[in-house]
Amino acid sequence: SGLTKIVFSGRLDTPGVDRVEARFVAAVVPGSKSAIVDISRVEFVASMGIRMFVSVARSMGLRQSKLALYGAPSMVSEVFEYVSLSEVIPIVATETEAIAAVRS
Repeated sequence: SGLTKIVFSGRLDTPGVDRVEARFVAAVVPGSKSAIVDISRVEFVASMGIRMFVSVARSMGLRQSKLALYGAPSMVSEVFEYVSLSEVIPIVATETEAIAAVRS
């Protein structure tokens, strides 16, 4: 099965999530393919962004597909650590690690 790669940039705050969420869900949930998300150009993640990733990961899990995030800048990493997001979604450094995480 193939793999979907998504790249996010900018701010995943309420307006940012409003802009991307419907397309993100449509791109990764229905196809039952696993997905990796490059977040190296994301400057900020608010609770809405975290909620979006968690809800997409759960929806994908119901279809036996996986989501992994990679390349988080340090400010974004700190937010993810604070909310223990890595307990729900693999958060890794590189694209190679993300591919390995969704294939495991």
